[in-house]
Amino acid sequence: MGKDKYYSSPRWSNEIADCSMPMTFDTYSNCAFGCLYCFSQFQRSIGGAKDDYLAKKVAPVNIERVKKMFREPDKSQFGEYIRQRKVMQWGGLSDQFDGFERKYGKTLELLRFFKEIDYPLCFSTKSVWWTKDERYMELFRGQKNWNVKFSIITLDERKAKIIEKGVPTPVERLEAIKQIAKADCGGATLRLRPFIIGISNPSYLDLIKQAGERGATALSTEFFCVEQRSNQLKSYMPVFNELCGFDLMNFYKRYSVSSGYLRLNRKVKEPFLIKMKKVCDEQNMRFYVSDAHFKEMCANGSCCGLPTTWNYSRGQWCEALQIAKKNGRVKYSDVKQDIENLLSGFQWSRAEGYNCNSSGKRAKFYGMSMADYMRWLWNNPQSGQSPYTLFEGIIIPTEKDENGDLIYEYKV
Repeated sequence: MGKDKYYSSPRWSNEIADCSMPMTFDTYSNCAFGCLYCFSQFQRSIGGAKDDYLAKKVAPVNIERVKKMFREPDKSQFGEYIRQRKVMQWGGLSDQFDGFERKYGKTLELLRFFKEIDYPLCFSTKSVWWTKDERYMELFRGQKNWNVKFSIITLDERKAKIIEKGVPTPVERLEAIKQIAKADCGGATLRLRPFIIGISNPSYLDLIKQAGERGATALSTEFFCVEQRSNQLKSYMPVFNELCGFDLMNFYKRYSVSSGYLRLNRKVKEPFLIKMKKVCDEQNMRFYVSDAHFKEMCANGSCCGLPTTWNYSRGQWCEALQIAKKNGRVKYSDVKQDIENLLSGFQWSRAEGYNCNSSGKRAKFYGMSMADYMRWLWNNPQSGQSPYTLFEGIIIPTEKDENGDLIYEYKV
C-alpha cells in the first residue's frame, strides 16, 4: 500500500458537460496495468503523487466511508445523485478488477454491499480473471442493473501485448464478454477505445463482429487523442510509430485542427465510423461514439453504451444532441431537470475530483454551483465545453427562449 491509508473516491468527471454517468468511482489510487495510451497516467503522474504512481504504490478507498455515503446520502455532494439512484461509473482512472484487486479484494467487498442495496453500476475493465471466479460471478449473475464494458483496441495479440502491458489477450477479453453475456446481468459492451489508426483498423471490423457473436449488445468507441505537451507520451512515440508503421505525432499534427491536445479532424474519422456502424447493425449491437466528433451517431444519450431504459443522467449535452437530432432543435429546458436536481447542491469550485486548478477559472466561476456552470456553458457557445464548440457546429445556436437561454438547431 502507499503512504496514504485511503484513496478519495468517487469524483465528478471532468467530462461532466456531456457525460451520462458523471459520478465516477475507482477502488484504488493506482492501476496494475501499464497501457501506453492511458490518459490517467498523464493525470496522476504529476506533482507530489508522481513517485508513488510510477512506483505502483497503491491505496484503496475507505469502504466504510463509501457505505456510509450510500446509506446517508444527505451528507455528501453526491447525495442527490445517489438518492435518485443514477448509474455510477466504476473504473474511471483505475481498473477495479486488476492485480491489486486480486491481492486486496476491496472491490469484492463493495460489490457485496452494492448487491445488497441493488445499486445500478456500469463497469469499465480490461481484466478477465474475475469472470472465472465464482465469488464475483455469483454477484453478477442475474443482476440486471450491472453493465460491464470490456476495453479491446485490436485483435493483434503482438501489438496489444506491447501497448497494454500486463493486460490479458484480446481473445481472452472477448471470452470474458461471453461470460458476462451468459451471466444475464445488465449486458456486456465492447469498448473500442482508444481507436488508434494503424493499430486498431487492420482488425477492428472483425473485432466488433466477434464481440457481437459472443453476446456484446453495444459498442462504444473513441479515437486516440495526443497530448503533445506530455513528456511521458513523447517517450512512448517510438513504440507507437513502429507499431503503426508511420510517425504518429506528425500524423496528428497534420490532421488535427487543435494544438497542444491533438484531436483528429472529422474527415479522417468518418469512414471508420460508418463501417463500424454497419457491422454493429449487422450484429444487432447498439452503436455509440464517445468521441466529441460524430456523437450524433449514438443510439441514445449515453455514449458509454447504456440503453435508454437505464437511469443515467439526462442533464448533459450528448442527450441534448440526441433531442436536437430527433426534433430539429433543443432548448436548455429539455435537459435542465437532471442538471438542477443533481448539480445545484454544491459549488463548482468545490466539486470532488473536478479540475478547478486554474486561478483564472476559479475567479470567473467563484460562487457558481455546478448547475450554474452548466447553464453558463450552454449560453456561451465559444467556450470549449459548450454544445456548439464541443460538437464542432453540429448543433448551432439560433435564438433565445423565453428564459433567455439559447436554442440550438441541428445541422443536417
